[in-house]
Amino acid sequence: MLDIPLVLLLLLAIAILLRLDFVYYLVYVLAGTYMLANWWTGRSLGRLRLHRHFTDHAFLGETVGVEIEVENTSWWPVPWLRCEEAPPPTITASSRIRQVVALRPKERLRLRYDLLGTHRGYYELGPTLLGAGDLFGFAESQGRYDESDHLTVYPRVIPLARVELTSRSPYGTIKSQQPIFADPARVNGVRDYQPGDPLRAVNWKSSARVGHLMVKKYEPAVSLATVIALEMNTTSYTRQVQLQASEWGIVVAASLANYLVGQRQAVGLVCTGADPLTGADRWTIPPRGGRPHLMKLLEWLARVQLAETVSLADWLPTASLNLAWGTTVIAVTPTGDEATCRALHRLLRAGLNPVLVVVEPHGQFGVVRERAHRLGVAAYQAADERELQQWCAAVRV
Repeated sequence: MLDIPLVLLLLLAIAILLRLDFVYYLVYVLAGTYMLANWWTGRSLGRLRLHRHFTDHAFLGETVGVEIEVENTSWWPVPWLRCEEAPPPTITASSRIRQVVALRPKERLRLRYDLLGTHRGYYELGPTLLGAGDLFGFAESQGRYDESDHLTVYPRVIPLARVELTSRSPYGTIKSQQPIFADPARVNGVRDYQPGDPLRAVNWKSSARVGHLMVKKYEPAVSLATVIALEMNTTSYTRQVQLQASEWGIVVAASLANYLVGQRQAVGLVCTGADPLTGADRWTIPPRGGRPHLMKLLEWLARVQLAETVSLADWLPTASLNLAWGTTVIAVTPTGDEATCRALHRLLRAGLNPVLVVVEPHGQFGVVRERAHRLGVAAYQAADERELQQWCAAVRV
């Protein structure tokens, strides 16, 4: 592009030297147009409003459409506007926004690109780069929309329909020899009515048959929760398989949580990884039941990242201090080293029910299993989906 001020000075010099009126006129028109273009272009970006519309949570494999709404709030048109936004580098995109458009006064325009959730994660969208100019090419203004948004892609969840856990009741309880409270899902015969029995417990068919009131008898039960403890400390993983094994550990944790919540069990999560949203490098989620709680667990598992933090073996005794007696703790770790086994043994002595799950390929897993067995801890290897299904078919938590 020509250097307009230099051209104006050259034309002005010619007009003065040659005393040509039309050159003076050309200088006036060119200078006025140049100043108007700079003023107009400078105001254009300041009067634009951008909004990003998209679904901020997605499951693995889903396509998320991202729309950028550009609004010209001014009564002046924008002759041309260049809008660019690149997708996050670690996510697959079918396209990117890189368009040049014109905006009329008070006009709104929507630009779109698609993201494919091929990998779980917490992705930042933005910034959007803007450029505006005039019709003559005299001026151009650069800007950016720095307000960022985030997309959360949930981790992969493997259906575990054959998992045989002790807690099979739809009320999330297991059978107990101590009559702490009755489970309405476990009817165990009938008995004569006694004063104080609730009417909802009356078995009307049996009462009509024998001629007096009979009530249902229930098996006693206690409610036991499960906590999944996930190791995401970088130094705990073997360097060669660090990324693959840690991602697989997240899949195992998410699949177990999905199954347990589906069985109406209370599930919690303990993790030593970094959370980019909160900045925490270790965190706990208390056991609860229900689908909303499951989505909360999956969201944390989507965001967690490997970090050089405290190992699970060092932190697990502290993280489990407030767990109720009998809570099952499933430790998802890379190798199941001696420190981890001893930490789980301390949980066993504290009245908890520890289970060790190793997610790295281990050629001598029998040694790990024997070590854990001596300490009273059940150990299983689930280094791939086949081994996970085998473990789930045989485990008794």
